Amino acid sequence: MTEPMVKAEGVHKSYGAAHILRGIDLEVQNGEVFCLVGPSGSGKSTFLRCINHLERIDGGRLSVDGQLVGYKQKGDKLYELKDSEVAAQRRDIGMVFQ
Repeated sequence: MTEPMVKAEGVHKSYGAAHILRGIDLEVQNGEVFCLVGPSGSGKSTFLRCINHLERIDGGRLSVDGQLVGYKQKGDKLYELKDSEVAAQRRDIGMVFQ
């Protein structure tokens, strides 16, 4: 089986005391159509914003096409990419908000 196009592993995101994303695990395969639905305030837009690093995650990992989004790994540690490197990644990631 090939690497998922989008992969979320234990993604967490909080705003102050509000824990919005609580350990999201997700895999979307290349060519697969995926819809994220839920009530207002459930974290849909926050999750999409995290996928292209418009929002920094507080825990876990996100990758698109096998590449970490917003970070690089050296050994066991993750380092945040420079703004210019994140911008280069975003050019290849599209999303639709409705």
